[in-house]
Amino acid sequence: MDEKVFFNPGDAIANTHDFSEAMRSAQIYKSKDPLESPLIIAKDVKNKKSFAVYFEKDAAKNLSDASIIEYDLVDRI
Repeated sequence: MDEKVFFNPGDAIANTHDFSEAMRSAQIYKSKDPLESPLIIAKDVKNKKSFAVYFEKDAAKNLSDASIIEYDLVDRI
């Protein structure tokens, strides 16, 4: 079963159509400040070829906001 996460696309650290590139961006960002909030690599539910990197702390709590998008969790760093 997939784990769903919800984010505002404007909060993305990186956005790409290549999972390897998203992972590389997350690893580079994490190496700059390893004590920062964990990072999540997520796949857009509607556009299966789009990956985004977010801070875990930026996950949406209020799902009534129209700008919130549903993602499938792919990896957590």
